[in-house]
Amino acid sequence: MSMFLKSLHVVGFKTFADETEIQFDPGFTAVVGPNGSGKSNIVDAIKWVLGEKSAKNIRGEKMEDVIFHGSENREASGFAEVSVNIDNSAKLFKIDFPTVKITRRIFPDLNNEYFINNTRVLRKDVEKLLLDTGVGKSTYSIMEQGRVEAILNSKPEDRRAIFDEAAGVSRFKLDRLETEKKLEFTTQNLQRIADIMHTMERELETKEKQAERAKKYFSLKNDLANADKSLRYLKWKSIRNRLNKADLELSEVKAKHEIIQAKIGEDANRLDELEREKYSVEDKIKSIDKQLVDFISKKEILKEKVDKNKSIIYEYETRISELKVSLESDRTRADRFDAEISELKNLVQSSLENRKITESSIHKFLEQRKDFEIEQENLFKEIKSLEFSIQENEKTLTTLKTDLKEIIVGLINQIESRKRESEKTESERNELKKYLLETLEDWILKSENSNPIIPNFVEYQHNLTQFLQMEDVFRDILFDKDGMLSHKEALDSKMEELVLLNDSYQMNIREKNKRIEETRVLLEENKEEVYNLEKLVLEINSKINSTQENLEKTHLLKKETEERIFTLSNNIDSIANKKTQYEQEVNSLEEEINASYSEFLNISKVLETEKLELTKILEKIQELKSITGRDSEEYKSLIPQMSELDRKTSGLKVQLDNFNEELYNDYSLTEKELEEEHSSKTLKQEALESRLREVKSEIQLLGSINPLAIEEHKNIKEIYDHHKSQKEDIERSKNDIEKVLKDINSESEKIFLETFEKIQMNFQETFSTLFNGGKASLELTDKSDLTNSGVEIIAEPPGKHVQNLKLLSGGEKSLTVIALLFAIYMVRPSPFCFLDEIDAALDEVNKVRFCQILDKFKNTTQFIVVTHAPPTISRANTIFGVTSEEPGISKVISLKMEEAKQLSKKLQAAV
Repeated sequence: MSMFLKSLHVVGFKTFADETEIQFDPGFTAVVGPNGSGKSNIVDAIKWVLGEKSAKNIRGEKMEDVIFHGSENREASGFAEVSVNIDNSAKLFKIDFPTVKITRRIFPDLNNEYFINNTRVLRKDVEKLLLDTGVGKSTYSIMEQGRVEAILNSKPEDRRAIFDEAAGVSRFKLDRLETEKKLEFTTQNLQRIADIMHTMERELETKEKQAERAKKYFSLKNDLANADKSLRYLKWKSIRNRLNKADLELSEVKAKHEIIQAKIGEDANRLDELEREKYSVEDKIKSIDKQLVDFISKKEILKEKVDKNKSIIYEYETRISELKVSLESDRTRADRFDAEISELKNLVQSSLENRKITESSIHKFLEQRKDFEIEQENLFKEIKSLEFSIQENEKTLTTLKTDLKEIIVGLINQIESRKRESEKTESERNELKKYLLETLEDWILKSENSNPIIPNFVEYQHNLTQFLQMEDVFRDILFDKDGMLSHKEALDSKMEELVLLNDSYQMNIREKNKRIEETRVLLEENKEEVYNLEKLVLEINSKINSTQENLEKTHLLKKETEERIFTLSNNIDSIANKKTQYEQEVNSLEEEINASYSEFLNISKVLETEKLELTKILEKIQELKSITGRDSEEYKSLIPQMSELDRKTSGLKVQLDNFNEELYNDYSLTEKELEEEHSSKTLKQEALESRLREVKSEIQLLGSINPLAIEEHKNIKEIYDHHKSQKEDIERSKNDIEKVLKDINSESEKIFLETFEKIQMNFQETFSTLFNGGKASLELTDKSDLTNSGVEIIAEPPGKHVQNLKLLSGGEKSLTVIALLFAIYMVRPSPFCFLDEIDAALDEVNKVRFCQILDKFKNTTQFIVVTHAPPTISRANTIFGVTSEEPGISKVISLKMEEAKQLSKKLQAAV
């Protein structure tokens, strides 16, 4: 079997309050259980996980009804979840996974979640995945008792969906729908673009006219600019010629002006020399006069100086005393700084030692953390190893459960076999039992009446042995050391050992998880301790830095004090030296006063000589000033002429600058570029002025102009051309879509018709097999429209002429739909199929025929059948029982030994 349903996982869905997982085997599985146990909820779970949207189709009023709503002893579930695992080794699903897991989850707020292989998806993704696979919520892979009636009573058009799924054309319908939407969207786009282009054509015509006028305007503007630039060139040339002439005249005047200025400068230099000579002589005279005055008062001055020096000497003595006091104070302060430095050094040393101890503690904690982390890693590895062991044990348990099921089935078969054998000897056993009991009673009675007899021990023993052998028929089956019960008990023992071992592993895992949590807490505490210690280190570092800063400041203060002590000592020595100098100077001054008088007489003679030299210099200065005055008058007469020429050249330069500025502002040209453009041309001003007037007149006649019309026309034309190209592309796309749609319809109709004809032939065959004769056929309601045509079912059991399917009995309806179902299977087998009590309405004979059909397909299709019928159950490879030991709670269980005994008693009672 290339593809089959591997497992169903349910939690919180309807009556499955507990987490339940059902492992399905290939072949034929029977799901049995009393009414109300919840076995049909397995089918509902399958429908729901495959995308069922209607609560009524899974026997509910509202979709939230699928969530377990609680019971007397159970709280309601917070959600419902169903997962199916489907083997995909044959790649029936278009997904690159060997197993496809589909999950659906719902919460009380009706929020649905869908997953494919644990990846969140949308419902449409699930529906798309299942399309044309024969698997789905409403395909022929799920058949219920209620759907039998629904298929027969539904409209032919609604019945068509099953045939589309079988033909594999459901995807064509989806493609057709999407293609029709594309076609509609394309048609709308085409119409929209056509409307836009129609609107743009009128605007394009208007803009084209505006653009032509704008082009004419810009052409005239260009002519106007050319004429204007040529006239400006002539104007620039005139200004430039006048400026060159004025510059030449100004240069000549400036040259003459510079010659006179140079002569005046030479005379001024000579005059300056004479003035300096005059000042020098006057300074000498003043100096001599001052010397004489000085010598007159020198004696008094020297005397005053002596007195002043003596006063300074006294002040120096006072200052020396004060400095000595400051020196002693600074020396005391320096000693105090030494003590503070020693204390701060000790504080730094103790802080460093404290930091070392703290860092050592941090190191220990980090080593401890490493140990904790290694322990955690080892614990995780051990947990992983235990979990692997649990998984291996679970696999072994699954195998043992399968073996146990086989033993139970074998036990039931042996019980049934033994029962059939015992039926033949039942009368003989009863006679032996009667004989043994009556004989025993007779012996007891005679013994009580004191009438002992000697029993026929040989005959009694023979009959007793024969009776016990008959009684031990079932005992051997149940209690023989090589019997099925021994095998069962051995398996139970192994299973119990594995369960206990897994419990032990789970307990070990819990203990290790507990230790992991403890180490996690210890790690957090460790991290907190390290954080606090690191914080303490930072505080110690801060304290060390602060203390070192204070130490550096104290060193600095001590250094400054020592420098002051050194400075004070030097100052005291310096002042003492100065005091000695002043004392020496007093002695010298007193000697100088006595020797200054003779020098006074010599200086008086020198003064007379210098006054005679000053008279000669003054005469030369007066003569030179007269010459310089005449030159200055001529120099001044040139200034107005030079100013006028300078004003003229400045005005022409301003005109030229204005001309250049206007030229650049109007045409972005420089005078050099204008000259290069026109220097080689022969230009006539009158002709240019005439052309300028003509162009201005033509521009005025054009009226108002839209200067943006050319660009606007270009833009609109580009947009229009783009829309035109887009319209052509859309028209081609529309033609392509119409062709695709035609191909889809053609291909789907071809495939559908081929499949329909095969199903038609198969239906007649399966119908005849199930009814042991009769006629059946399928007809299309509209052969002219194969895409949408409905399907009519015509069925006539043997000996009946039925015009309306509703007139068939319940069993006949079921057989008809079963015949149709398997007619479809013969064309396109579904990889698995759920049948929910569709054999309930069949009589015993038809149930056997139904089972024969199942036998025909069970090698290619996985059947999961919910049933009460013994013929159906007897053909199952695997049997699951659904029970409700706790009210309102469904459980899937294996067949127990006690149930085998009860089944045996029921079988005996039924005989």
